Amino acid sequence: MSFKVLQSLNKWEKRNFDYGNADCCQFAGFVVKDLTGKDYLESFEYNSEDKANEIINGHGDLKSTVSSVLGPPTDKIEDGDPCLVKVPYGELMGIKMGSSVVCLAKRGFVQISEKNIICGWDKWKQ
Repeated sequence: MSFKVLQSLNKWEKRNFDYGNADCCQFAGFVVKDLTGKDYLESFEYNSEDKANEIINGHGDLKSTVSSVLGPPTDKIEDGDPCLVKVPYGELMGIKMGSSVVCLAKRGFVQISEKNIICGWDKWKQ
């Protein structure tokens, strides 16, 4: 596991779940920005679940929304890469770390098994 990725995860300021401020996409975007210096979320402004869903639905789904800024998913996912994972109640964005993906859900951080990865994006190729 990359020490830089762990450092970046630890820099996230713990706060209550809040769409557009502290949600799964904002968390993944924060880590990628910390690791690469590039802010991929600057074009997305939303402050509610409805607004977030409008953006996602405008692109078709969450995978297409993320791909609109990160490009096509990669076949090789490594620590620190943003990933889309399937959970019982839908999908979450998170960061690959070891054999899991760390995600910010409404009730806090969760680790989802890498078996649930739908796809991921190579943060370094952007």
